[in-house]
Amino acid sequence: MRYSLFFLLIILCSCTYNELDPISDCDSDNPSFAICVKPIIDNNCLGCHSESSLNGDLSSYESIQEYIINQDLLDRVQRNINEIGFMPLGGNKLDDQQIDILIKWRNNGAPNN
Repeated sequence: MRYSLFFLLIILCSCTYNELDPISDCDSDNPSFAICVKPIIDNNCLGCHSESSLNGDLSSYESIQEYIINQDLLDRVQRNINEIGFMPLGGNKLDDQQIDILIKWRNNGAPNN
């Protein structure tokens, strides 16, 4: 029993969580594509909107820029979860910080930075 508790303690102490918050290094006033926008899209959209998807491709800068500039993506992520067209379909609503980053990136000209 004593060794089991010791072994369990070793296992629990050795576990770490290495995944970083994808927007933790993001300058939310001047969001960059690579550090701020792409992680939001990758974590919330690529499950359904990959390069081979018939639902619209959000895997490249060009495609993301197009959907942000024409406001279709912004419109859909700002809808209420029960509204028709809400995205991400079957997922959680993006939080206000994530939506704000996408809006500011668009307002800054959607640069590839």
